[in-house]
Amino acid sequence: MKVLIALDDSPISMRAAREAARLFPNAEYLVVNVNSRSVPWVMTGDFGVVYPAPLLDLPAYGLDEDQLATRAEQAGLDDAEVMALLGDRASAICDAAEIHDVDVIVVGSHDKGLLHRVVNPSIAHAVVQGTYRPVLVVSGTPPTT
Repeated sequence: MKVLIALDDSPISMRAAREAARLFPNAEYLVVNVNSRSVPWVMTGDFGVVYPAPLLDLPAYGLDEDQLATRAEQAGLDDAEVMALLGDRASAICDAAEIHDVDVIVVGSHDKGLLHRVVNPSIAHAVVQGTYRPVLVVSGTPPTT
């Protein structure tokens, strides 16, 4: 079994990775982090026309492969293949799942309010909608007992 785990620097993402290690102990793991670039917008013209500024050599932000490997080890995903990708997060996760022919995708889901979802849409929801592969969505924090 091959499991793709989308991992970033959030606590819920780390929880999702640990759940994947617990639920799929003998799997082959592909751990991905999708970096993105900020696009500077320029406003100009008589009518306030807004357009993206040309992308020069803007740095990407997110985890590099060394940081990703460290987080994967912390989650109990020893010997995981790690990939730092660049692009739209949901699309890149779905594309990586296809390219690597994974059996299941594991993502974390943050509890966002309506306004926050409008400004920053759910990656987990977009992954579920963007693939035919099974998706395990891990949300919230476990109850303390």
